[in-house]
Amino acid sequence: MQFAGDYKLESVIVHSSSGSMDIKDLVLELNVYESIHSSNLYGNLTIMDSANHVQNLPIIGQEDIEFEIATSEDTETLNFRRHRGRIYKVNNMIRTEERQQVYTIHFSSKETLLNQRTRVKSAYEGSGDEIAVKILQDVLKTNKAVATEPSDLRIKLTGNNMKPFDFLNMVRDRCRSRVFEGAGFLFFENHRGYNLRTYESLSHTPSGPREPKEKFIVQPSSRNVPIEDDMQSVTEYRITKNQDVLAASASGLLASTHYIYNLASKSYVKIEQDYRTMFDGTHHQESSPLFTTQPEEEGNNKTLFDFFEQRIDVSSRDTKLHQQSEDDERNYNNHSNQKQLRNMIKLSHDQLTAKVTVPGNSNLAAGDLIELHVPSYEPIDKGETRVHDIFLSGRWIITNLVHAIGGERYTSTFDCVKDSVAVEYESTDSTIAAETNYKEPIYGESEVGDDDVF
Repeated sequence: MQFAGDYKLESVIVHSSSGSMDIKDLVLELNVYESIHSSNLYGNLTIMDSANHVQNLPIIGQEDIEFEIATSEDTETLNFRRHRGRIYKVNNMIRTEERQQVYTIHFSSKETLLNQRTRVKSAYEGSGDEIAVKILQDVLKTNKAVATEPSDLRIKLTGNNMKPFDFLNMVRDRCRSRVFEGAGFLFFENHRGYNLRTYESLSHTPSGPREPKEKFIVQPSSRNVPIEDDMQSVTEYRITKNQDVLAASASGLLASTHYIYNLASKSYVKIEQDYRTMFDGTHHQESSPLFTTQPEEEGNNKTLFDFFEQRIDVSSRDTKLHQQSEDDERNYNNHSNQKQLRNMIKLSHDQLTAKVTVPGNSNLAAGDLIELHVPSYEPIDKGETRVHDIFLSGRWIITNLVHAIGGERYTSTFDCVKDSVAVEYESTDSTIAAETNYKEPIYGESEVGDDDVF
């Protein structure tokens, strides 16, 4: 590896019913997609074909594909050789010359098709992580690595002929971490294997904050620096989303009320949850929240987090539904009182988002924690040491990631999220109207007639 963006790709082999063929020299572009919101890896190749391999091999969507991408000898690899991918579609066939065509081959993890052909028929009982391992290994028969975070809730679920990944996502929503205080679990596949874990575990270990996988700095890319420094440069970036208070209010991120009706006792409980309580009780990438306790004008100086009717949810609970005998005293109340917390943790990871392109790096995977420094767009006085944005710079979690190879260049483009900031936003103890001596004028009623009233 001489320059940032270099890569190692020895072969791209398609295994079909008539034999195997290395199509590396035909590949114009190769992409691999991974996401913390997806149960599978996906990818595609754009091929320039002048020998009609798509029909002669053939490539019709029933073939295996294997390749391995590495940044250097010392990095992780995107290894579709150890666990082959499965081709499922060929499309976008375009004639480019008299006897030449370009088309796209789509592939995914083999478990994608196994998931379509398999159903969960049995009942499963235990913790969420135990059930997830059984489904992945016994039903989907995967040999890939499975990383699970222990859940302390005992659940009992019937398969009901659900597809395995649908069932696993249902299990995911009934987990509560035994290690951290949060309940926001994710189920996803990255190039390292399958994961059932919380948002908190992406940025923390049980012993403290997790070290970032890589560090990136928005600065001019230069070939005149050591390759290690050039690998940290950002080719392109943009902040795609900032705090949205209106959406945070409507979705229940700021505060909410949850009524839970008990079918056995014919009673209900009312649970009020607010953002600040959630933030103080869970782990985050940084130390300070995304919103402040600045008082609002209405409600006797209440903060954003004191209006619990911003969102109201209602659910039912039957604590005896899975009781196996009158002497069974195990707690089967597995999820309804965690709904608000799960919702808030998920929504807080969709407030600050960015899209970043960096030199190709096979060390990166969906779910990784990175350190990203973005510039501060303000005049810098002589002697000023602050050149990076103090709020947006810091620790981010990769949510979606594309490994893209085109010609001799390898790039990694990812979406990342930030659920907190390193420096607390400034606020006051009184409303903005009081601070600015503003009083809104009051207009009376009027009737619309022949004359304009405004």
